[in-house]
Amino acid sequence: MSKLVTLRDVAAYAGVSVTTVSNVVRKWPYVSPEMRDRVQQAIDRLGYSPHMVAKGLRTGQTSALAFIVPDLSNPYFAEIVAAAEDAAQSCGYTLLVFNTHEDPEREAVCIQRAASRWADGLLITHSLHTEWAEVVGDHIDIPIVAVDRIPQNCHHPVCAVDNLLVGQMATEYLLQLGHQRIAHIAGPPGVRPAEDRLEGYRQAMQARGLQPRYVPCSDHWGPNQGYYLMNRLLDEDEAPTAVFTSNDRVAIGALHAIRDRGLHVPDDISLVGVDDIEVSAHITPPLTTVRQPLEQLATLAVEQLLRSIRGERPPQMTTLLEPLLIARQSTAPPKGSPA
Repeated sequence: MSKLVTLRDVAAYAGVSVTTVSNVVRKWPYVSPEMRDRVQQAIDRLGYSPHMVAKGLRTGQTSALAFIVPDLSNPYFAEIVAAAEDAAQSCGYTLLVFNTHEDPEREAVCIQRAASRWADGLLITHSLHTEWAEVVGDHIDIPIVAVDRIPQNCHHPVCAVDNLLVGQMATEYLLQLGHQRIAHIAGPPGVRPAEDRLEGYRQAMQARGLQPRYVPCSDHWGPNQGYYLMNRLLDEDEAPTAVFTSNDRVAIGALHAIRDRGLHVPDDISLVGVDDIEVSAHITPPLTTVRQPLEQLATLAVEQLLRSIRGERPPQMTTLLEPLLIARQSTAPPKGSPA
């Protein structure tokens, strides 16, 4: 590992005092041009870079943004973070990432750390069951943008996908294929994207005069819940001919449950997910899903945050992006219906 170059190293190389080097770094005006050139040559030769935290203490800014996310093991959030990091770096900012593991207490600690001069602004996708007002109150004095999960009583800018439209889009696609017995494996209660997708599903079903049938996931919003809840649906007297799941990871678990019961997708049951995570196109059969524009979401969130850091008013407090349905081989008309 290369040695960290300090102000003292630069001063020794240039043959000047540490105070002189500090004055040059801080662009103090009362330094002669000759001395400034001499110190700058030493800085360039040694590769000295001011320490970010020390610089932040002097200027009040660190050129760093923080992103607090609930679960980095979820490829959905990993993709958002990667896009946000690219957007921040293109604007000259470093992105600090905090993983809360869906723990509200850990989330509160992360917010406090990010706000304590570690970052100029904060992006946050809050954890399950977090009371927004308790962890993000008036005592947090750095700009904040909520991403993906729209919290109740949030008075900060929000960037999210229109999840009501996600639920409507997935359900209406199955209805257009001729399905009527459409069930929904919903996300955890209290999570805004999951609740909006459920409401979109309800609205699409009721518009056709059909009875919604849904089962909610617990906090573990992934394949294990998809497997368990799909089995519950298959145990009913009249099994569904199509299932809309609240994300792709749940859909993958549901697919395994269907196979373990000796059934086939889409011949016996059609399956639709949400997110279009990378693996969704490569399972058998490839999964029909509703894609969310995650790169655009992350980029807009970073841009919104930088506006707030500059003291600019946001053009709108809530930005909702439109999803896109990706039809693949996990969906087909119900068995016995015309193609």
